[in-house]
Amino acid sequence: MSIRSRGKKFQVRVTVNGHTATQSFDTIAEAQRWEAHQKILLEHGMAERSKAVVPTAKFTLADAIDRYSTEVLPGKRGHRSELYLLRYWRSSSLADRQVNEISRQDLVTLRDHLLQSSLKPASVRRYLDCLSAVLTACARDWLLVNTNPMREIRKPANGKPRERRVSRQELRRILHAARFAPDLQAIIILALETGMRRSEILSLEWQHVDLEKRVLWLPLTKNGDARTVPLSIEATKTLETRPQQTEGKLFSKNGTSLSGAFQRAVHRARQTYEWERKTEGVFPSDLEHDPFLRNLRFHDLRHERISSLVEGGFNLIEVAAISGHRTMQCLKRYSHLQTALLIDKLDRISQPSTTLPAPVVVGASLKQAK
Repeated sequence: MSIRSRGKKFQVRVTVNGHTATQSFDTIAEAQRWEAHQKILLEHGMAERSKAVVPTAKFTLADAIDRYSTEVLPGKRGHRSELYLLRYWRSSSLADRQVNEISRQDLVTLRDHLLQSSLKPASVRRYLDCLSAVLTACARDWLLVNTNPMREIRKPANGKPRERRVSRQELRRILHAARFAPDLQAIIILALETGMRRSEILSLEWQHVDLEKRVLWLPLTKNGDARTVPLSIEATKTLETRPQQTEGKLFSKNGTSLSGAFQRAVHRARQTYEWERKTEGVFPSDLEHDPFLRNLRFHDLRHERISSLVEGGFNLIEVAAISGHRTMQCLKRYSHLQTALLIDKLDRISQPSTTLPAPVVVGASLKQAK
């Protein structure tokens, strides 16, 4: 067993019964702890794994990302968005580092760099989770490292969820502006009437549509569960106007093109709104602080639908059956919308009773006794 200082790293080499394991660390204390742990593993019959973590050739993070993209990524849902994140790490300063030399301090430095950028904490967490998946594959599947160092660093919290509501006036203008984009009006109406996620709408196939029973079948959703989605009258009418087919997808757009088309429709609607307001005598400086048709995303349509269901009297169990939320905890952000409904229910069962005796005024009773 030996610990050697190589630059700013401490490299440990453990050999027991002809089996060798090696790893690099930032501090000598970490190196000593790992050395003691590896000795126990080797002495208790885990020499094969310990030997396997020694790369026979230089295997960098870039190599790991390439292998992950080829072997693991194709079988995952949402692989397009993950591929975008992998490209970032593929071009990062860590790409040329051997995977068995990547330390917690390296990851902490990169995490802090991302947090100092324009990315929000939730986005930074997605970047870190993506890299963590690659490092987990290196440890668990390919035996290139002993552990995933990402598991030992603190990740930023997701932050507060968006609370942007879409007004009826905004929706009317967006739908009018969306008439220029193929399928966009139908997709917006479907999102607003069903509360489905963008990926769920774009994956819809005609074989899973039953307009007679007014239901859609989603065989695979974001959380991995299948779901039946009830169709409102408006959603049913929207689908009935489309060319009926027996197979194939309802819509040809992908996630990126849909988000782009939606933002362009919102932008056109906002431009029209500003022009109308200016003709009414409103100063441009006053419009700068007008939130109408600003800060809108396609996912806000789902939030608006779920909010309207809660406000319409649906309980959270019924809402979850429609929205596809797996737990009530996920819907907790909507519970405050039920407060007014609960007050109304309390008022209906709290009518004054004529059988209760009048309250006794203690002071008045004492005066009468005198």
